[in-house]
Amino acid sequence: MFIFIISLSGPAHGQSAEFHGSATVQFLETMQHSQHIKLIQPLHFTDSGGDTWTTEANQVIPLNLLTDEIRLTRPLPSPFEYLKTMILFHGQVEGGRSDWRRTQAIIYEALIAEGMQEHWAKMIYAAVRAEGWRWEPLESSCFAMCHASSPSLRWRPLPDYEQLRHTLDWILIEFPSLPEIDERVEALITHTGPHIFGQ
Repeated sequence: MFIFIISLSGPAHGQSAEFHGSATVQFLETMQHSQHIKLIQPLHFTDSGGDTWTTEANQVIPLNLLTDEIRLTRPLPSPFEYLKTMILFHGQVEGGRSDWRRTQAIIYEALIAEGMQEHWAKMIYAAVRAEGWRWEPLESSCFAMCHASSPSLRWRPLPDYEQLRHTLDWILIEFPSLPEIDERVEALITHTGPHIFGQ
């Protein structure tokens, strides 16, 4: 096992959203966890609405936010350039208690708070909206009625990747608003997921 300690000093500031503290992680390279990191201490993020999101210590997190379908076909920033945002998102995925829609919605401002240029932040945000993890909150009535014996329920939607790549190019050229991005991304998702309720 190869372990490497990375400490990113903070906070990093956006207009009103903010990360608190530093992201101190171990880099894990094992048979069980290839290309993963382990968070050493909690990481907190306060969004523009004043809500605080916490990723607890000791979580093991994959060192990517996007699938290879996007990462290998578009020259997007390295995950180390938005490590805190990646920790924030995967922490919510693993915790399974927040609403995935709200979690995806704060990705853009988290990227900006971390210092990402706006066009890159919008491109990564669009990709997460199109192919990022979705889940049913553990305390929802759905779990109580349908999935009480399951430790978690999560899935990825399936977008039309050709259209998603065109959308990322469109963002880079046209610099659309977030509502315009949301509308376009929603139209290119071909399968929202396995659940019977609206996703």
